[in-house]
Amino acid sequence: MAPLSIAVASFANMFCVGTIYALSMLQAELPRLFKTSNSWGSAPFGVSSLGLSIGLSTCSWTIAQRGAVLTAARGTALWGYAVVCAGFFLGRLNLELMILSFFTGGVGVGWTYLGVVVMVSQGFPNLALARSAIGPMGFSSGTAACISLSSIFKFGTLDSAELGHVLMIAGATFLAVGVATELLMPEHIRKIQSPTFGKAPFRDSERFFSILLFFNALPGMTVFAALLPLASYYSREAEWASSQFLPYSMLSLASGGILAPIFSAQLGGRTAFVALLCIRGLLLILLAHLATPKQAMLTLLAILFSHGVGFSLLPGLVKAKNPHPVLFAHSYGRVLVSWGAAGIVGCLFNVIVLPLVGSTSMASLIVGLVTLSFGGILHFTPAFGDENF
Repeated sequence: MAPLSIAVASFANMFCVGTIYALSMLQAELPRLFKTSNSWGSAPFGVSSLGLSIGLSTCSWTIAQRGAVLTAARGTALWGYAVVCAGFFLGRLNLELMILSFFTGGVGVGWTYLGVVVMVSQGFPNLALARSAIGPMGFSSGTAACISLSSIFKFGTLDSAELGHVLMIAGATFLAVGVATELLMPEHIRKIQSPTFGKAPFRDSERFFSILLFFNALPGMTVFAALLPLASYYSREAEWASSQFLPYSMLSLASGGILAPIFSAQLGGRTAFVALLCIRGLLLILLAHLATPKQAMLTLLAILFSHGVGFSLLPGLVKAKNPHPVLFAHSYGRVLVSWGAAGIVGCLFNVIVLPLVGSTSMASLIVGLVTLSFGGILHFTPAFGDENF
């Protein structure tokens, strides 16, 4: 019963906080509703990413004090409460407080993500597939559901009060999942705690994994920061992009998590990351010269798949250096801060760099060159982080 409870709770909580990747569906409507610039419309994802970094950096202390289950549950509840508040302030056209709500929610996402990773690691110590797949499957399902609902409810036709009401219902659902996780999980699982360790210095392996995670996450976070506008640009038909292709494309993110153990076993961890970085870099560069819907779809699928693989492989690499649950949570939490940093950079890239370069193709070229360059560095300088694989 315990493994089933852990699996269901992990998926449900990841599903809820995974909706952070679908904020673009809301952001696309903010310039219309608030009569403001597209730059302000991108703020929710950026501030959520900032909150995500803060949540991840503080999460290990919470896990040590209260356990992974309670940390994950309260993170989901905080995300749900923040979405309710965001919907309330959206209905009253208060942009600043709506943005502040998403910042607070980002902290909850960080707590839930690391809490679930630790919970699954403890609950399935000998089942690599469960450990690697639960995160990408939950995030992809939550994102796909939100994209589908944005099409069903026709977000583009709703006023601020109606859209705010939708957000409040969604947030209340997430809040209920967090509360239910805390109340319904078996007590012997819910109250598991770990001894607290003193603050350890930032290790070389953590620096390397932070850099690796940042560059692995950067293409995906840049896309998620403006998912709907980018899909609309390349498909030339926003309704088709949101209602048909985008929800199904999230299967690629889930597939990355499911296939990550096989991918790593066949290629090895380092070669796997090199391949994923170089493939995405080359596809983004090709997209800059061949901006067709089919090429855009292929590039998006590769980005999502690689995003899922990367987030599935990294916990195992970090845990190999820190086998104790609290040491692992502390170390991986510090590494994951660069995930939020990638989200902030991706958001700023869409807000600042994209208008400066003047074309989506040039922006694709820049991200592709950065990604390919880091893949090349990882391949041609074996001494760089080699002891961590």
